[in-house]
Amino acid sequence: MPGIVPTGMLRLAIVLQNPTTTTDSFGQGSVTFADGPTLWAHVDAARSTEVMYDQGVATRSDYKFLTSYYPGVTTAHRLKWVDVGGTRYFNIKGVWDRDQRQRRLEIEAVEVVL
Repeated sequence: MPGIVPTGMLRLAIVLQNPTTTTDSFGQGSVTFADGPTLWAHVDAARSTEVMYDQGVATRSDYKFLTSYYPGVTTAHRLKWVDVGGTRYFNIKGVWDRDQRQRRLEIEAVEVVL
């Protein structure tokens, strides 16, 4: 992904989802995600690999999102992308402010297959 991406290329709206942990009456914790701010992004497919899931083979797709800077994004968050084909979710693997100028964030994420 290029180091500087013009603002005009940030055309896709993605939603940053915040994790919320709740405990049920049996003391079991579960994590749910609540919608947070909408970020404008440019998306590139990074790589695809085959992985083993429950005695089968599946494809895992990694993506790189370039967004405007938003403080506090961590790997605990998740991305939601609503597109014409439906809603897609991405678990964040890494977040970088490459030029250390708080202008852009580079987010590496893997698509969640529900």
